[in-house]
Amino acid sequence: MALHAQTPAEAPARTGVPAPAQAGRVATALGAALAERGEHAAAERALRRAVRCCTAAYGPDDPRLAVPLRALGAVCVARGRLAEAEALLNRVLVLLAGPGDGTEEES
Repeated sequence: MALHAQTPAEAPARTGVPAPAQAGRVATALGAALAERGEHAAAERALRRAVRCCTAAYGPDDPRLAVPLRALGAVCVARGRLAEAEALLNRVLVLLAGPGDGTEEES
């Protein structure tokens, strides 16, 4: 049985995962690894790509954006950009809180 090298275009069809979602997961993992090594500029580039890919795959209000946004917020903290980090991390909280169910008054 011959092994077939999988091209990037074939990967989503075989796994059932949309290409932007898969690219977002890979970019998130890369960004996290780079941040762990202290390579914050490269980590930031990878994580911004992850956010773009995940937004394209899931939409701007999907809770799955929380992972790359949180990682990007941490990188912004490490780079001294605290206002940007605060905005990103507040967005994470909103995404994870989900839509209001109407039973409680929202502030």
